[in-house]
Amino acid sequence: MRLVLTRSGCKLSESGGNGSPYRILMWKLKIVNTTRVTDIVEHVQLTSSRVQESNFTWSRVKDEVMIDFQAAERQKLEEPASEIGLEALCALINNNLRCYDLAMELSSTTLEALPQNYAEQVNFEDACKGFLEVAKESCSSNHWLEGQVTEYLVATFGDYFTDVKMYIEERSFRRFVEACLEETIVVYVDHMLLQKNYIQEETIERMKLDEEVLMDFFREYISVSKVENRVKVLGDLRELASSESPDSFTLVYTNILDHQPDCPPEVVEKLVSLREGIPRKDAKEVVSECKEIYENSLVDGQPPKRGFVFPKVKSLSASKQNRLWRKLT
Repeated sequence: MRLVLTRSGCKLSESGGNGSPYRILMWKLKIVNTTRVTDIVEHVQLTSSRVQESNFTWSRVKDEVMIDFQAAERQKLEEPASEIGLEALCALINNNLRCYDLAMELSSTTLEALPQNYAEQVNFEDACKGFLEVAKESCSSNHWLEGQVTEYLVATFGDYFTDVKMYIEERSFRRFVEACLEETIVVYVDHMLLQKNYIQEETIERMKLDEEVLMDFFREYISVSKVENRVKVLGDLRELASSESPDSFTLVYTNILDHQPDCPPEVVEKLVSLREGIPRKDAKEVVSECKEIYENSLVDGQPPKRGFVFPKVKSLSASKQNRLWRKLT
Protein backbone atom coordinates (compact mmCIF):
# COMPACT_ATOMS: atom_id res chain seq x y z
CA MET A 1 0.00 0.00 0.00
CA ARG A 2 2.81 2.38 0.93
CA LEU A 3 4.67 1.42 -2.23
CA VAL A 4 1.65 2.15 -4.47
CA LEU A 5 1.09 5.59 -2.95
CA THR A 6 4.77 6.51 -2.98
CA ARG A 7 5.21 5.53 -6.62
CA SER A 8 2.15 7.52 -7.63
CA GLY A 9 3.31 10.57 -5.69
CA CYS A 10 6.78 10.38 -7.25
CA LYS A 11 5.26 10.19 -10.73
CA LEU A 12 3.35 13.39 -10.03
CA SER A 13 6.51 15.01 -8.72
CA GLU A 14 8.49 13.98 -11.81
CA SER A 15 5.81 15.34 -14.14
CA GLY A 16 5.51 18.57 -12.19
CA GLY A 17 7.41 20.57 -14.80
CA ASN A 18 4.95 19.72 -17.57
CA GLY A 19 1.91 21.92 -18.11
CA SER A 20 1.06 23.60 -14.83
CA PRO A 21 4.26 23.08 -12.81
CA TYR A 22 4.18 21.18 -9.57
CA ARG A 23 0.48 21.35 -8.96
CA ILE A 24 0.80 18.70 -6.29
CA LEU A 25 -1.71 19.80 -3.68
CA MET A 26 -2.07 16.95 -1.21
CA TRP A 27 -5.71 17.47 -0.33
CA LYS A 28 -5.81 15.16 2.67
CA LEU A 29 -3.24 12.87 1.09
CA LYS A 30 -4.77 12.81 -2.36
CA ILE A 31 -1.44 11.99 -3.95
CA VAL A 32 -3.31 9.53 -6.12
CA ASN A 33 -6.90 9.74 -7.18
CA THR A 34 -9.61 9.39 -4.59
CA THR A 35 -10.92 6.11 -5.98
CA ARG A 36 -7.60 4.32 -5.63
CA VAL A 37 -7.09 5.53 -2.07
CA THR A 38 -10.63 4.53 -1.13
CA ASP A 39 -10.13 1.03 -2.60
CA ILE A 40 -6.94 0.55 -0.59
CA VAL A 41 -8.56 1.73 2.64
CA GLU A 42 -11.54 -0.59 2.13
CA HIS A 43 -9.21 -3.49 1.42
CA VAL A 44 -7.31 -2.89 4.66
CA GLN A 45 -10.51 -2.57 6.65
CA LEU A 46 -11.98 -5.78 5.24
CA THR A 47 -8.86 -7.85 5.84
CA SER A 48 -8.11 -6.48 9.32
CA SER A 49 -9.54 -8.25 12.29
CA ARG A 50 -10.18 -5.01 14.09
CA VAL A 51 -11.13 -1.60 12.72
CA GLN A 52 -8.87 0.14 15.24
CA GLU A 53 -5.86 -1.81 14.03
CA SER A 54 -6.86 -0.95 10.47
CA ASN A 55 -6.99 2.77 11.28
CA PHE A 56 -3.67 2.55 13.08
CA THR A 57 -2.01 0.80 10.14
CA TRP A 58 -3.42 3.33 7.70
CA SER A 59 -2.14 6.18 9.91
CA ARG A 60 1.38 4.78 9.82
CA VAL A 61 1.18 4.46 6.03
CA LYS A 62 0.09 8.11 5.69
CA ASP A 63 3.09 9.23 7.72
CA GLU A 64 5.53 7.08 5.75
CA VAL A 65 4.14 8.13 2.37
CA MET A 66 4.47 11.84 3.22
CA ILE A 67 8.10 11.32 4.21
CA ASP A 68 8.78 9.30 1.03
CA PHE A 69 7.16 12.03 -1.04
CA GLN A 70 9.38 14.70 0.54
CA ALA A 71 12.45 12.56 -0.18
CA ALA A 72 11.46 12.47 -3.85
CA GLU A 73 11.10 16.25 -3.91
CA ARG A 74 14.52 16.69 -2.28
CA GLN A 75 15.98 14.48 -4.97
CA LYS A 76 14.35 16.77 -7.54
CA LEU A 77 16.08 19.76 -5.93
CA GLU A 78 19.46 18.15 -6.51
CA GLU A 79 19.03 18.72 -10.24
CA PRO A 80 20.68 21.78 -11.83
CA ALA A 81 18.65 24.94 -11.34
CA SER A 82 18.36 25.44 -15.10
CA GLU A 83 16.62 22.06 -15.46
CA ILE A 84 14.12 22.63 -12.66
CA GLY A 85 13.04 26.03 -13.93
CA LEU A 86 12.00 29.06 -11.92
CA GLU A 87 8.24 28.57 -12.33
CA ALA A 88 8.43 24.96 -11.15
CA LEU A 89 10.55 25.99 -8.18
CA CYS A 90 8.08 28.68 -7.12
CA ALA A 91 5.20 26.23 -7.46
CA LEU A 92 7.12 23.67 -5.39
CA ILE A 93 7.57 26.21 -2.60
CA ASN A 94 3.90 27.22 -2.60
CA ASN A 95 2.65 23.63 -2.75
CA ASN A 96 4.83 22.49 0.13
CA LEU A 97 3.57 25.34 2.29
CA ARG A 98 0.02 24.30 1.41
CA CYS A 99 0.87 20.65 2.05
CA TYR A 100 2.09 21.59 5.52
CA ASP A 101 -1.31 23.08 6.39
CA LEU A 102 -3.11 20.04 4.99
CA ALA A 103 -0.76 17.62 6.75
CA MET A 104 -1.43 19.36 10.08
CA GLU A 105 -5.16 19.05 9.46
CA LEU A 106 -4.73 15.40 8.50
CA SER A 107 -2.70 14.75 11.64
CA SER A 108 -5.34 16.31 13.86
CA THR A 109 -8.29 14.41 12.39
CA THR A 110 -6.38 11.11 12.28
CA LEU A 111 -5.22 11.27 15.89
CA GLU A 112 -8.71 12.21 17.06
CA ALA A 113 -10.07 9.06 15.42
CA LEU A 114 -7.58 6.75 17.14
CA PRO A 115 -7.83 5.39 20.68
CA GLN A 116 -5.21 6.88 22.99
CA ASN A 117 -3.05 3.75 23.13
CA TYR A 118 -2.75 3.82 19.31
CA ALA A 119 -2.50 7.62 19.01
CA GLU A 120 0.56 7.61 21.28
CA GLN A 121 2.37 5.41 18.76
CA VAL A 122 1.73 7.72 15.80
CA ASN A 123 3.84 10.84 15.27
CA PHE A 124 3.08 13.07 12.30
CA GLU A 125 5.33 15.89 13.54
CA ASP A 126 8.37 15.01 11.42
CA ALA A 127 6.25 14.49 8.32
CA CYS A 128 4.50 17.83 8.77
CA LYS A 129 7.72 19.74 9.41
CA GLY A 130 9.25 18.00 6.42
CA PHE A 131 7.09 20.02 4.04
CA LEU A 132 8.38 23.26 5.58
CA GLU A 133 11.94 21.98 5.28
CA VAL A 134 11.48 21.19 1.58
CA ALA A 135 10.05 24.68 1.03
CA LYS A 136 13.00 26.16 2.91
CA GLU A 137 15.49 24.15 0.86
CA SER A 138 13.76 25.36 -2.29
CA CYS A 139 14.14 28.96 -1.13
CA SER A 140 17.83 28.27 -0.51
CA SER A 141 18.31 27.63 -4.20
CA ASN A 142 20.88 29.68 -6.11
CA HIS A 143 18.19 31.07 -8.43
CA TRP A 144 17.99 34.38 -6.59
CA LEU A 145 21.73 34.73 -5.98
CA GLU A 146 22.31 34.06 -9.68
CA GLY A 147 19.95 36.91 -10.55
CA GLN A 148 17.36 34.73 -12.26
CA VAL A 149 14.46 35.85 -10.07
CA THR A 150 14.73 39.62 -10.50
CA GLU A 151 15.77 39.44 -14.14
CA TYR A 152 12.95 37.01 -14.91
CA LEU A 153 10.54 39.40 -13.19
CA VAL A 154 11.53 42.50 -15.18
CA ALA A 155 11.48 40.50 -18.42
CA THR A 156 7.91 39.45 -17.61
CA PHE A 157 6.99 43.05 -16.78
CA GLY A 158 8.48 44.16 -20.08
CA ASP A 159 6.26 41.83 -22.09
CA TYR A 160 3.25 42.72 -19.97
CA PHE A 161 3.75 46.48 -20.27
CA THR A 162 4.05 46.20 -24.06
CA ASP A 163 0.58 44.66 -24.19
CA VAL A 164 -1.03 46.96 -21.61
CA LYS A 165 0.31 50.14 -23.20
CA MET A 166 -1.71 49.40 -26.33
CA TYR A 167 -5.02 49.71 -24.48
CA ILE A 168 -4.70 52.63 -22.02
CA GLU A 169 -3.67 56.26 -22.39
CA GLU A 170 -0.17 57.38 -21.44
CA ARG A 171 -0.88 59.02 -18.08
CA SER A 172 -2.85 56.03 -16.81
CA PHE A 173 -0.14 53.70 -18.09
CA ARG A 174 2.55 55.53 -16.08
CA ARG A 175 0.42 55.29 -12.96
CA PHE A 176 -0.03 51.61 -13.62
CA VAL A 177 3.74 51.08 -13.94
CA GLU A 178 4.29 53.04 -10.74
CA ALA A 179 1.81 50.79 -8.92
CA CYS A 180 3.62 47.70 -10.24
CA LEU A 181 6.93 49.04 -8.94
CA GLU A 182 5.45 49.72 -5.52
CA GLU A 183 3.95 46.24 -5.31
CA THR A 184 7.30 44.75 -6.37
CA ILE A 185 9.06 46.58 -3.53
CA VAL A 186 6.44 45.43 -1.01
CA VAL A 187 6.76 41.78 -2.05
CA TYR A 188 10.57 42.02 -2.08
CA VAL A 189 10.65 43.38 1.48
CA ASP A 190 8.11 40.80 2.63
CA HIS A 191 10.18 37.90 1.25
CA MET A 192 13.33 39.41 2.67
CA LEU A 193 11.82 39.36 6.17
CA LEU A 194 10.28 35.90 5.76
CA GLN A 195 13.32 34.03 4.49
CA LYS A 196 15.37 31.95 6.94
CA ASN A 197 18.88 32.11 5.47
CA TYR A 198 21.64 34.04 7.19
CA ILE A 199 22.56 37.31 5.54
CA GLN A 200 26.05 37.03 4.08
CA GLU A 201 28.24 39.13 1.81
CA GLU A 202 26.83 37.54 -1.33
CA THR A 203 23.31 38.35 -0.08
CA ILE A 204 24.17 42.03 0.23
CA GLU A 205 25.78 42.06 -3.21
CA ARG A 206 22.71 40.45 -4.77
CA MET A 207 20.43 43.01 -3.11
CA LYS A 208 22.50 45.84 -4.55
CA LEU A 209 22.36 44.30 -8.02
CA ASP A 210 18.58 43.89 -7.70
CA GLU A 211 18.25 47.61 -6.94
CA GLU A 212 20.21 48.41 -10.08
CA VAL A 213 18.14 46.02 -12.21
CA LEU A 214 14.88 47.56 -10.98
CA MET A 215 16.21 51.10 -11.44
CA ASP A 216 17.39 50.48 -14.99
CA PHE A 217 14.14 48.82 -15.99
CA PHE A 218 11.48 51.08 -14.48
CA ARG A 219 13.11 54.40 -15.40
CA GLU A 220 12.38 53.48 -19.00
CA TYR A 221 8.70 53.98 -18.19
CA ILE A 222 8.45 56.57 -15.39
CA SER A 223 10.62 59.42 -14.12
CA VAL A 224 13.96 58.64 -12.49
CA SER A 225 12.97 60.55 -9.34
CA LYS A 226 9.88 58.39 -8.84
CA VAL A 227 11.87 55.19 -9.33
CA GLU A 228 14.61 56.34 -6.94
CA ASN A 229 12.00 57.32 -4.35
CA ARG A 230 10.48 53.81 -4.41
CA VAL A 231 13.67 51.79 -4.68
CA LYS A 232 15.45 53.76 -1.95
CA VAL A 233 13.87 51.67 0.79
CA LEU A 234 15.67 48.59 -0.55
CA GLY A 235 19.00 50.40 -0.27
CA ASP A 236 18.14 51.47 3.27
CA LEU A 237 17.30 47.91 4.30
CA ARG A 238 20.47 46.66 2.64
CA GLU A 239 22.53 49.13 4.71
CA LEU A 240 20.63 48.06 7.82
CA ALA A 241 21.24 44.38 7.05
CA SER A 242 24.97 44.97 6.57
CA SER A 243 25.51 47.11 9.68
CA GLU A 244 28.51 46.01 11.71
CA SER A 245 27.89 47.53 15.16
CA PRO A 246 25.01 48.49 17.47
CA ASP A 247 25.65 52.17 16.75
CA SER A 248 25.49 51.67 13.00
CA PHE A 249 22.21 49.74 13.32
CA THR A 250 20.57 52.53 15.29
CA LEU A 251 22.01 55.24 13.00
CA VAL A 252 20.74 53.59 9.83
CA TYR A 253 17.34 52.90 11.41
CA THR A 254 17.06 56.56 12.44
CA ASN A 255 17.78 57.58 8.84
CA ILE A 256 15.12 55.17 7.58
CA LEU A 257 12.52 56.73 9.86
CA ASP A 258 13.23 60.13 8.30
CA HIS A 259 11.53 59.08 5.05
CA GLN A 260 9.79 55.82 6.11
CA PRO A 261 8.42 56.85 9.55
CA ASP A 262 6.16 53.79 9.72
CA CYS A 263 9.05 51.29 9.53
CA PRO A 264 8.51 49.28 12.74
CA PRO A 265 11.39 48.05 14.93
CA GLU A 266 10.35 44.47 14.11
CA VAL A 267 12.20 44.98 10.81
CA VAL A 268 15.43 45.58 12.73
CA GLU A 269 14.71 42.62 15.00
CA LYS A 270 14.27 40.30 12.02
CA LEU A 271 17.39 41.47 10.18
CA VAL A 272 19.51 41.24 13.32
CA SER A 273 18.35 37.64 13.82
CA LEU A 274 19.56 36.80 10.32
CA ARG A 275 23.08 38.01 11.02
CA GLU A 276 25.70 35.53 12.17
CA GLY A 277 28.28 36.54 14.74
CA ILE A 278 26.26 39.21 16.55
CA PRO A 279 26.33 38.45 20.31
CA ARG A 280 22.90 37.99 21.84
CA LYS A 281 23.54 40.86 24.25
CA ASP A 282 24.32 43.25 21.40
CA ALA A 283 21.29 42.06 19.43
CA LYS A 284 18.97 42.74 22.38
CA GLU A 285 20.55 46.15 22.85
CA VAL A 286 20.04 47.06 19.19
CA VAL A 287 16.39 45.99 19.16
CA SER A 288 15.68 47.75 22.46
CA GLU A 289 17.23 51.03 21.29
CA CYS A 290 15.43 50.91 17.97
CA LYS A 291 12.10 50.31 19.71
CA GLU A 292 12.76 53.37 21.85
CA ILE A 293 13.70 55.45 18.79
CA TYR A 294 10.51 54.38 17.04
CA GLU A 295 8.26 55.10 20.02
CA ASN A 296 9.82 58.55 20.43
CA SER A 297 9.09 59.33 16.79
CA LEU A 298 5.36 58.67 17.10
CA VAL A 299 2.81 61.46 17.18
CA ASP A 300 -0.19 60.67 19.37
CA GLY A 301 0.84 57.04 19.23
CA GLN A 302 0.96 56.93 15.42
CA PRO A 303 3.71 57.41 12.81
CA PRO A 304 3.77 60.98 11.41
CA LYS A 305 2.87 59.60 7.97
CA ARG A 306 2.26 56.28 6.26
CA GLY A 307 4.50 55.02 3.50
CA PHE A 308 3.66 52.65 0.68
CA VAL A 309 5.69 49.66 1.96
CA PHE A 310 5.42 48.57 5.57
CA PRO A 311 1.62 48.77 6.11
CA LYS A 312 1.31 46.25 3.25
CA VAL A 313 4.03 43.82 4.34
CA LYS A 314 2.13 40.67 5.34
CA SER A 315 4.86 39.24 7.58
CA LEU A 316 4.71 42.34 9.78
CA SER A 317 0.91 42.17 10.01
CA ALA A 318 1.16 38.51 11.04
CA SER A 319 3.69 39.30 13.78
CA LYS A 320 1.39 41.99 15.18
CA GLN A 321 -1.51 39.53 15.28
CA ASN A 322 0.67 36.96 17.07
CA ARG A 323 1.70 39.51 19.70
CA LEU A 324 -1.95 40.47 20.25
CA TRP A 325 -2.94 36.80 20.58
CA ARG A 326 -0.20 36.22 23.17
CA LYS A 327 -1.49 39.19 25.18
CA LEU A 328 -5.05 37.89 25.05
CA THR A 329 -4.02 34.40 26.16
